[in-house]
Amino acid sequence: MSERPPIEAIGHIVEEREPGRLYRVEMANGYRAFAVVERKGPRLPEGEDPLGREVALHFSPFDMSKCRLVGWHL
Repeated sequence: MSERPPIEAIGHIVEEREPGRLYRVEMANGYRAFAVVERKGPRLPEGEDPLGREVALHFSPFDMSKCRLVGWHL
């Protein structure tokens, strides 16, 4: 059985839960989810404020309450 591809989305950071690791993101339609940055994932440059930043996200097709942060739009 083949694996389903992730759902790609763009969101904005509205809250930082764990600095550099866990964020609360909001999509254009108002939906909110938790975004996790993996260990080898993209990092925000040192000293930059993440709040309000636009980010690229990958959601699992099975659980839309959490996602992976895969890119920062600087």
